[in-house]
Amino acid sequence: MSGEKELIALIDLIYEAVLDNDLWPSVLIKLADAVGAARAIMPAVDWRANIFATIAPRDDPDLVASYKEYWVFRDPLLSRATFRPVREINTLDNLMPREEFAATPVFNEWWRPAQYSLATAGTSLVAEDQFSALVCISNAPGKDSLTEEQLRLFEDVARHLGRAVRINRQLWKLELANLAATERIEMLPEGAMLADASGRVVLANAVAKAMLDARDGIFLCDGHLTVAGSPDALQKLVASCARRSAGIGGPGGELKVPRDLPRSPLHVTVAPIRSGTRLPDVPWIGFGSPVALVTVTDRDLDRRRRQMNLRRRFDLTFTEAALAAEILKGDGRKAAARRCGISDATAKTHLTNIFEKTGTHRQAELVRCLLGAAEAQGGKT
Repeated sequence: MSGEKELIALIDLIYEAVLDNDLWPSVLIKLADAVGAARAIMPAVDWRANIFATIAPRDDPDLVASYKEYWVFRDPLLSRATFRPVREINTLDNLMPREEFAATPVFNEWWRPAQYSLATAGTSLVAEDQFSALVCISNAPGKDSLTEEQLRLFEDVARHLGRAVRINRQLWKLELANLAATERIEMLPEGAMLADASGRVVLANAVAKAMLDARDGIFLCDGHLTVAGSPDALQKLVASCARRSAGIGGPGGELKVPRDLPRSPLHVTVAPIRSGTRLPDVPWIGFGSPVALVTVTDRDLDRRRRQMNLRRRFDLTFTEAALAAEILKGDGRKAAARRCGISDATAKTHLTNIFEKTGTHRQAELVRCLLGAAEAQGGKT
């Protein structure tokens, strides 16, 4: 490095990039020059969703695309480098024998054409929950060893890069919280999620988390939102929200997801986020900017919620609350009894108890009472 002033300028630029993500390519160019390397990159891999992203300002874009599409999951060095302890500096020689890596297809068919050498080092910036982000340097071909001074400078700068990435991730979470507040997902009674263009769930409310955990109709498959019976349908609707022109019908759409009887189908709605806000898209976040609001309505869940409200409000038993909720549908006691799986005589006995507890005397009066109770609870009827 030419001097202490250049090192200070690089560190200043790193922290400026925390607030201006367009500066990260310049950071990596200056980092490579500072340590005497040919190139510096910041790659990240979501191993669950098989998604790779990188900032590599000195790499050929076509070669970067080929690595992303084919080589990333065939590179033994990358798989060994990820999930190493954060701030631990690793050279290629620490991870696998040079001769072994030099004989691999990825080295001969990608590394060499991309002008990477065996003198390569890296360190983890993020290593958590099947997601990893690194910063790496590599000498030019023919310069096949990293000097102690190169490694010392790289370690010094990497410490600041790690701190900057942590700050950047915290700021991103604050922006995400503001976006979630704008979309009011925590206020929605149904399951609600913000998804990125790849169909990864960036944020979900409590109802949606419970639905995903239950894997009953909607779930995560390899990190992507999926519905039963049509694996790609939901991802296509989400992806359409990322495009300015989604073709006939516009972005987003609706899905009905069948479930085994007696379960009601799920109703899934996908719509572009209303605010139009786009969060910074940098590799170490682990998600793309949210593009879609996905809501999931489970009528069975709504029914259970109504029954719980009725039980609390009027001290009804489970069976009484279930019958009262069915009475609200307005097709009579016998139909309600049939749906509850009880006889008409049993339903009549329960209805007498419900009248007494609600202070009503006729079914029409009971329906008005129950509707009023549901509105007071903010529930759906």
